[in-house]
Amino acid sequence: MSTDCIELQKKLEKLEAILSALHQGELDAIVRSDDVALIRNEQTVRNTEYALKESQNNFQLLFDTLDDLLFIMDTKGNIKHFNIAVQENLGYTPQELKSMNFLDLHKKEAHPEINKLLNGQSHLIQNVLIKKNNDILYAETRFSKGAWSRQPVWFAIVRDISIRKQAEFEMQAARKAAEEANKAKTEFFANITHELRTPLNGILGYSQILINNLKLSDHQKNAVSVIRSSGEYLLNLINELLDFSTIEAQKMKIYIEEVQLMPLIKHICEVCTIQAKQKNIDFNVELPEKMPEIINTDEKRLQQILLNLLGNAIKYTDQGSVHFSVQFVDHTIRFSIEDTGCGIPISQLHYIFKAFSRIKDKKQQKEGAGLGLYISQKLLNMMNSDLEIKSTEGKGTKVWFVLDNVIRSKKTIKPTALPSYKQKLKSAKTITYPPRHMRNTILDFTMSGDIKGIIDWIDQHINDDPSYQSFFQTIKDMAASYKITDIQQMIERSLD
Repeated sequence: MSTDCIELQKKLEKLEAILSALHQGELDAIVRSDDVALIRNEQTVRNTEYALKESQNNFQLLFDTLDDLLFIMDTKGNIKHFNIAVQENLGYTPQELKSMNFLDLHKKEAHPEINKLLNGQSHLIQNVLIKKNNDILYAETRFSKGAWSRQPVWFAIVRDISIRKQAEFEMQAARKAAEEANKAKTEFFANITHELRTPLNGILGYSQILINNLKLSDHQKNAVSVIRSSGEYLLNLINELLDFSTIEAQKMKIYIEEVQLMPLIKHICEVCTIQAKQKNIDFNVELPEKMPEIINTDEKRLQQILLNLLGNAIKYTDQGSVHFSVQFVDHTIRFSIEDTGCGIPISQLHYIFKAFSRIKDKKQQKEGAGLGLYISQKLLNMMNSDLEIKSTEGKGTKVWFVLDNVIRSKKTIKPTALPSYKQKLKSAKTITYPPRHMRNTILDFTMSGDIKGIIDWIDQHINDDPSYQSFFQTIKDMAASYKITDIQQMIERSLD
């Protein structure tokens, strides 16, 4: 086929295409006689431009309606576009913003963190923007990649979190003020309890001297005995408060030393035997046939823990017994105390280790500040141990703890005889109670807190009837130990 034919065929094909386009409304005219030019329909172009303009206007409207600050930046952080919220919040003019880099809105020390965003190493940070008037704006900024005018850009959404930050600052300030106030309270607590203990020791010392004075009458000796018992109770309470404040101030320390175990246990048993005798309950001690002569521990704190746990067991046991046992396995020593007292409701087991906590049942409440178990638990924690407890309401309680790696020597000794007490009165029901009016009189003294009145009244009537002597002596012993609550509960039960 000749060249002219080929050229003619091409023109015919173009013409056919043009006619088809004309038929479909896509062309306006044919221009240039020597060639065929395709010209878009003007209406189509106008429609496309209108739709694009409408889309751009909608985007800008949405862009400017948002409360968040929106930035469009190139990959180096140069600001290309922004919404009205940027101008309103930061105070810069559009011309100023378009000449700035996103880094210019931050202090120099914040630039490394912003560069992490620009380098794609991070996508969300909390930052502080600098306004034109040098005020600051606390923000949370999120970066995401995109394209703008066919160029890669960063879209930055900056959310103003100044209100949230202010609330955080106020909360931190309040927390700091509370901590400082608590610290000041704790220090005051420690100082005042120390100041109270000093004169109280003087009172106890002179009361001991007076008791040994042969010139005093029995009545006077009883009065001094009440002073001493009351002082000892108050001193014990002050010591607990002092320990509590020391623990809260995180100044409590444990001093490990070599301790002769048998003398320590013997002293503890002597104290507890007297307490058990006053309440007419059994006190039993169980020791192995051989026990280590020396252990490594803090003697003062171990004694404090054991006396507190045993004291609680005796205090909350009105009938039955308290059983104290010591066991050894390898380098470990285990102390356990079990009683047949009132027990603790399951719902309160988690509560009793908190400071100032006491059994909520008024019938079971005893005197005290509710710090004994809290302090014991804290001390054991400092000894790398923990106080365990198991209790059944109405049947009794068992507590125990284990001290690891305290037995450093293989030398053992045979336990010496320990003091123990078996009650002669197996049950409170065997006590012969005096007439109701006499018990009511004692109860009246008890409710008014008149210890001296109780003792004086009993001294006047203890010989009225030999069958009442056991009851009167029990009440008198309780009064001498300042056990007001125990007296009240004993008499109220007898009146039911």
